[in-house]
Amino acid sequence: MHHKGGTGKTTSCLQIGGILKNMGRSVLIVDTDPQANATLGLGVYPESVYKNIYHYYLQQCSDKKNSIPLSEYIIKTVSGIDLIPSHLDLVGAESILYQNPERYHILSNGITPLKMKYDHILIDTPPFLGQFLMNGMIASDKSVIVFSSDIFAIAGYDHLNLVISDIKDVLGIKIHIGMAILNRWMESKEKSDSFISRLASFFNMNIETKMSSLQEIRNQLESRVRIDIPEVVLVAEGKEISRSIKQGIPLITLAPDDPAVPGFTQASKIIDGWITGGQ
Repeated sequence: MHHKGGTGKTTSCLQIGGILKNMGRSVLIVDTDPQANATLGLGVYPESVYKNIYHYYLQQCSDKKNSIPLSEYIIKTVSGIDLIPSHLDLVGAESILYQNPERYHILSNGITPLKMKYDHILIDTPPFLGQFLMNGMIASDKSVIVFSSDIFAIAGYDHLNLVISDIKDVLGIKIHIGMAILNRWMESKEKSDSFISRLASFFNMNIETKMSSLQEIRNQLESRVRIDIPEVVLVAEGKEISRSIKQGIPLITLAPDDPAVPGFTQASKIIDGWITGGQ
């Protein structure tokens, strides 16, 4: 799952993983973001894990012939979702990857043997351009782009499209975008007004003008993605998202009536349809 900016992609990854697990699917989440938010969100403290995705990338660039398969890095979580954890150390692996001529395919090569073991493998990538974002996109059969409801969304979409274009031009690999999730797209009026007020104050602008501008940006982006991307899902602002992530328990289990659950459920069914023939 990929997006630019914010923490919406990690939240979506965790909640969709939880719903797919609740549907009876076997799920693996691969955390390739140095911030390790997906790892923390599944109740795993990065420092408590002996091996993580950083070690996998590192050993793929070493001279040792007997490399440890990616399956050896999988751990169980309280939610029942399997996880390949991340760690802040991953930041240091970026430059080392340049030693490997196959650096863009490291994750793809590791994940391929795992595809028969899991119904779904969700990859949480960093929100910035680099080796790990490109590895994640190339390893994915289909990518899900998550947009947060803010004024930077369009710029992020344009930038991501450039990355996708570069991957195709330089590596000859076509990235398939299967779905867009518009996160927090249906906020309550009270919350929206508060958010707009803060923005207006920061930019010293009239509230009505700023509200109109943000809504115009939302409308423009939504129109664009509906043309460009096969599936578009709107997710409402969740009330229990923070508690869900802190406890490492997906919303579908912790708070099934949360306003965000229907949107995440719709997205999960679309993703599940990709393997069952629904999409």
